[in-house]
Amino acid sequence: MNVLKSQIILLFISLNIFNCAGSSAEGFLNKIIDNKSVDKLIDIKRDQFDNRERKNSAKNKDLSYAQIFIDVHDLGRRITLHSSFNEFLSHIPDGKWESRVYLARIDDLPIGKGYGELNKWDMALETGFIDGLIRKGLTIAEKLDHVSPRDKSEFINTTPEDAFYMHGINLEDLGLIENDMQASSLLTYQIVDFSEKDLSLVIYLRMIDLKSMKVLTSSMIKVGDSVFSGVEKEIRGFNEAYDIVKNIGDFPRSVFSKAGSLALLNADILNISGNYKNVPSKETMAIENGIITGLIHNEKYNDNNPIIMEKTKGFKLKFPSVYNSIVFNTNPILYEEWSELYKETGCNLLMMYRYIPDNGLYIKIVNVRNNGRVIYSNAFVFNGKVDEGVISNHDVVSDEFKANMDISLLKNKKIIIINGDKQAVESEVYFEDQPLFNEMNLTIEEGMMTSLVKQKVSIHEKLKTLYLKRPWMYSDKVFNLNPLYLDEWSQLEDFGIEMLVVYNNLIPYQKLSVSHSDYKKVAIGIRIIDVETGDILQVGELTNIN
Repeated sequence: MNVLKSQIILLFISLNIFNCAGSSAEGFLNKIIDNKSVDKLIDIKRDQFDNRERKNSAKNKDLSYAQIFIDVHDLGRRITLHSSFNEFLSHIPDGKWESRVYLARIDDLPIGKGYGELNKWDMALETGFIDGLIRKGLTIAEKLDHVSPRDKSEFINTTPEDAFYMHGINLEDLGLIENDMQASSLLTYQIVDFSEKDLSLVIYLRMIDLKSMKVLTSSMIKVGDSVFSGVEKEIRGFNEAYDIVKNIGDFPRSVFSKAGSLALLNADILNISGNYKNVPSKETMAIENGIITGLIHNEKYNDNNPIIMEKTKGFKLKFPSVYNSIVFNTNPILYEEWSELYKETGCNLLMMYRYIPDNGLYIKIVNVRNNGRVIYSNAFVFNGKVDEGVISNHDVVSDEFKANMDISLLKNKKIIIINGDKQAVESEVYFEDQPLFNEMNLTIEEGMMTSLVKQKVSIHEKLKTLYLKRPWMYSDKVFNLNPLYLDEWSQLEDFGIEMLVVYNNLIPYQKLSVSHSDYKKVAIGIRIIDVETGDILQVGELTNIN
């Protein structure tokens, strides 16, 4: 017999005990138990009890939700209490502290994806973040029905394709933010990882000046002690890129000058296949975010001279089909003249990077206003990683070029590097193999470029379409023809070039696995040609083979 029923029975017994004289206790008890009125009363009491329990449960649940909301609000505010946030604020230029700030969550908008499912915890997080920003002395604009995400058709799967990664907010709405809402700074944030249960958060922040569209400051911040599972690649990619770029000590100071206007371009292997090998993703976004943050935290960076351009429009890529006809390692930007890129984007410097997983990072900076002169080139191994040969071969080529080639022949001359690669005897094979080239093929040429830049030689990035001879053009001709499709050396005048460095790479890296014994070897033949006269000035070899 349950407790409730027992209590009711005892109640009836206590009230009616004297009226039940002459009856046995057992008979009376059975009479009560069988009484329908008692059963009805039991049902009423049970319903009352259940209702009370449901109300208490709902109340506790509401209290639990309320507490989580408060905790998440506090988590958002804790972003602004983190030491990394203080550094984030420290890079805001003088005079921008008084500016009104528009806050926008962008998440994966730059790669053409929506927000996903947002809920009350996201609202609590942003509210807490705003609370912290206000306490730090920033003025935050309330959002009304003004600003929309950018239509992805503007920058995803376009023809010609736009470079990675472009600004994710509607460009016309940026003017509304600045003019109608009187907010001159745009503070964007990406949620990398967030758990209301564990009260943990990884967030990337970027502040942009809306007048110049330059990045003012940048940072990734982790709040909470939880292990951030599922986003390890993003965090690692950011940190690896950040650590390298922050600690580069030989960047030209001209990069950070007041007139600097630098855009980033993920080169990947675009100038082989015309497509990204590492498909744009959260990880690739994190890598570029790490590079931007590393630049801002570099010792040569001047907080009052922001240089990094937010990419909005004008960064168009060459069509993939063109790469099987033109000179290897031609810049992937669509334009024929560097002046066109400057006109369309306003950037006078182009920083190209290639992230090579398990190896490192290659960085090249091109002066757009000086006919694409390369002012910086170098490759870096990730901290604590063992290079699989790409970076070491880059360094071998760089050192060997310096040791074996007469740099005096190239001083005060404008240079481009051309891959001849057995064209005269295996032209058809070359055109079949070129789409299969990989990072190692690229690093061979980039190693020479690094050597020339370090020795103050005026080396220029190939942009204009420069064609190679087709296989049939070698027929019935005297052996061994230059691979360029030219009738006269003077045709190179349009490229602003005075000297050619033509090389033949003798190791087919594109056909080798990383574990192959030849993959970490270098064997290159070099010719230096004076364009004005057509004279071969020097022939040399670059190799680490005994």
